[in-house]
Amino acid sequence: SKMRSAMGSGSSGLVGAYATLAANVFALTAAFGALQRAAQFEQLRQGLVDVGIAAGQNLTFVSDQLVAMTGNAISAEGAMRTVSLGMSSGFDSSQLENLTKVAMGASRALGRDLADAQDRLIRGVAKLEPEILDELGIMVRLDDAAEDFAAALGKTASQLTILERRQAFANATIEQGLKKFGALADSADPNPYNRLS
Repeated sequence: SKMRSAMGSGSSGLVGAYATLAANVFALTAAFGALQRAAQFEQLRQGLVDVGIAAGQNLTFVSDQLVAMTGNAISAEGAMRTVSLGMSSGFDSSQLENLTKVAMGASRALGRDLADAQDRLIRGVAKLEPEILDELGIMVRLDDAAEDFAAALGKTASQLTILERRQAFANATIEQGLKKFGALADSADPNPYNRLS
């Protein structure tokens, strides 16, 4: 409508038709995007319910706990993605809560977005990539974590399965993260703009 007003009433009907078409295409694109995101969220939620049933756990409850724990500073979708990736990587709910607490402290200490910090922690630990964690100031050596974990199990590091290596890395990350950022996670309120969004 702004284009039509700027061109004036003396312009051809083609400009008006184009302006109307452009406005309709924009509205349809926005509506399609909203419906697509809603369908993806519903698919994620249903997948979490199905995986939870198979595992004998209420995973939507776990994701709700993460949202509540952060004072609603992460979205329900973000929490569901965290739980989905975490559970499929072999983490339990207490590890996910501790990783979220570390993410809260790291985001406050470093002035980073909480959702980004949480995503980096979960992905870094799940993929056994210490480089991702380095950006949050958490320096965990996978070999050292695996050796310590293996010794506690009466094995050598080379005897650990990939799941055991991931557990070793998760435990070491949580331990270091809570030492560095645990107190900070409890001391400050979440960013009010993250909560609002």
